[in-house]
Amino acid sequence: MIKLVAAVRRRPGMTHSEYAEYVEKVHGGIALADKLTVRKYVQNHVLDGAYGTLGDTGYQVTLPRDSVTELYFDDLASMGRTFADPYAREVIGPDAVNFSDQPSALSLLVEENAAEVPRPGDGRVKVLHFLKAADAITPELFHKGLLRAYEEVLADSSGPARYLRGHQWNTPLPGDGMAAYFGSTSEQPAYDAYSALWFDEADALTGFRAWERALADQVEKHGALLQPSLSYFLVTREVVIFDDLADGGIAA
Repeated sequence: MIKLVAAVRRRPGMTHSEYAEYVEKVHGGIALADKLTVRKYVQNHVLDGAYGTLGDTGYQVTLPRDSVTELYFDDLASMGRTFADPYAREVIGPDAVNFSDQPSALSLLVEENAAEVPRPGDGRVKVLHFLKAADAITPELFHKGLLRAYEEVLADSSGPARYLRGHQWNTPLPGDGMAAYFGSTSEQPAYDAYSALWFDEADALTGFRAWERALADQVEKHGALLQPSLSYFLVTREVVIFDDLADGGIAA
């Protein structure tokens, strides 16, 4: 199973609420009319977020986002069939001009892995934490060091991990991230991983900030792994357009 991810901001002249309504009801409906080979389609509507660090110029190049799309496929071949299909090329793709600032779109192809948390549950708030590796560090060292830091924070059930209701780790895969399909033409930073974290609504931001601090402390022990100025997080509401994985559906 692979996942294609697109972080999008709304087109000029559109409010965030107009954008959210359109991508869920109209664009989501267009995708639902013909699922092609997509096994699961999730929209994450941004409620809040923070970009970069104080006093760093990275804030000027990290663009705000209004939603993050997650599309699940069985493999690269099945994903290729979707984007070669006339319905994707002539109906779904062209609809993006109605809601997306296409040149700023950011996309990546990832593999998703779930991690055990001390107190799993149905957290209503999903935080997406996009991570940019430090310059000159290899992907292998980055992922190894960051996963070790994650494991150390998760192992302390009395620490910030107690806030988590779920956790997924997403690492980039080689292959086409379909930037051209989403209309991306700007030079956005290439992200080296992102995590999805679920929290109860009452303590989502408090819980994430505690998690963020603990992770930074652990990361520091393993060397300079991250560029905080280009990393960011989004507090989102997850909207599942369809999920044939849960329903036992078969890809076309």
